[in-house]
Amino acid sequence: MSKIYIKYMTDEAVETLKANPDVVTAKLIENPDNALWLQSFFPGQLWVTKKYEIEEFSLLEPKDDKDRDADLANSILLYERLRHLPLYVLTDERFWCWINFEIGYRAALKYMPVKKGSSIFKDHWLLTQGKRRGLFFGVLSRCYFRVALSVDESLADPYELTKFVIYNPLRFRELTWRSFSSEKSIVLGTLKAEKRVLAEYPQLEENAKHYADIAKHLSKLGSVMLLDCMTEKDIEEYIYKKFKAEVEAELANRGLLQRIKDAVSAAFRK
Repeated sequence: MSKIYIKYMTDEAVETLKANPDVVTAKLIENPDNALWLQSFFPGQLWVTKKYEIEEFSLLEPKDDKDRDADLANSILLYERLRHLPLYVLTDERFWCWINFEIGYRAALKYMPVKKGSSIFKDHWLLTQGKRRGLFFGVLSRCYFRVALSVDESLADPYELTKFVIYNPLRFRELTWRSFSSEKSIVLGTLKAEKRVLAEYPQLEENAKHYADIAKHLSKLGSVMLLDCMTEKDIEEYIYKKFKAEVEAELANRGLLQRIKDAVSAAFRK
């Protein structure tokens, strides 16, 4: 496998993209196969080569934005090729501009199709949401960080929780908006708890509220400074009990409502 040096997009080129989101969106729509148009759009220096090397790779092109199999394969590949890079590189907008436009251009457009009149390019190709939030909004940066925070070498399949996350991103998305999600032990403990509860209650229909509530439970712990002294197992047990209680209450309430509906229907039939 050949090696390549990583690159950063120049500051001037990034600022030009930010200043012209509508024009760039149109260019992305007109050029779905490659980013050769960038050179004429910004005739100055586009890239700066850095000292770090990575193994050369290319991403699968997803069938559409719901292609979870390609999402999983690409996310793991990004992680495996980039994980040895320093964190200051992996959190740099200029680095992800290179990944988006040079390495994963076609895949990025399939994951996040841009539309005229929308803010998709600005929100998901650039870190306009702020660095931390922007990395989890980023069309390909979020793929990397979902794996980095869910991979667990203690499991027989280190990517077991990664698969759990990618096949339903709701299970992780609410955590990413909170600063505590940068702590891997908190993420792993939470995901393991969610997985245990869902295995016990396969009839549960997952929804965003479940995971918003879990994030709120963790935020309450953080507000009284308990998160700092809790282990991954502590987190797992805490979230397991909270999530399980909510699921049991929801399923019990659903059963009661169904019994009421059945009784009303029977009364009308008489």
